Amino acid sequence: MKRLFILTLIFICIDFNINAQAIIDTMQLKCLYEHYYQYSTSKSTQTLIDTMRLEIGQKICKFYSCNYGLFDSTVTVTGDIMRIVYKSKPNKSRNSYTVYVNYPENKTTFNGNAIGTVKYFEYIEDFEIPKWTIQKETQKILSHPCRKATCRFRGRDYTAWYALDIPISRGPYKFAGLPGLILKIADTENLYSFECIAIENSNEKIYKDKKKTNAVPTTREEFISMEKRTHQNPKSTAREAFKILGFNFDEIKDRVPDDAKVKYNPIELE
Repeated sequence: MKRLFILTLIFICIDFNINAQAIIDTMQLKCLYEHYYQYSTSKSTQTLIDTMRLEIGQKICKFYSCNYGLFDSTVTVTGDIMRIVYKSKPNKSRNSYTVYVNYPENKTTFNGNAIGTVKYFEYIEDFEIPKWTIQKETQKILSHPCRKATCRFRGRDYTAWYALDIPISRGPYKFAGLPGLILKIADTENLYSFECIAIENSNEKIYKDKKKTNAVPTTREEFISMEKRTHQNPKSTAREAFKILGFNFDEIKDRVPDDAKVKYNPIELE
């Protein structure tokens, strides 16, 4: 039953405005990953779970949250949006970012919105391949023989397992550069992890998200600075967001809990 659900999710995890989007590549494989990461406020720490989709094309890879796509397509923005933002179901996560690897060529495009904001921002950076060290250990993941590899990437140390029988040098998020597809990767503190739960051949198109096409251009440094500010002062960020939406934040400000301040501990520390 679980496997049937996973395979079904592969097909429904698509962008709902697909007809109006730009085609940027054609897939070879589509993969689902379970993404676990820690989320801490001033009062508690919990491990959140997201289901991420990796679309591997002839040249370009796209990585994004299935849960966010479904949520974003069905929820109407109302004056009670803060209840949705701050009172979401326990452990169910919706990462808003999309990563395009090798788009444009030899670059990585990151598109997302900082927590509590409504605008999308986009930056383009050089495509950076971690310096991997191949280890001797092996294991099987989804019946694929895998080998262990380690690296340090942007302030964190990682252990990865790549498939020996899938010679595609890609993986979840911004990870790439191994002789095979990365099926599992986690930092040594186990704060961020990705594990593949389904793989399927595909010849579907890869699209650039319609609603994110008009994202505000920025730099990686500026985006990180903005994201950090939104974690440290969520009420101020929410006030700006409601102004953009045309709502009066003062009418609902008491619904935003004082402990909504989120510890800033991003996947990229450097």
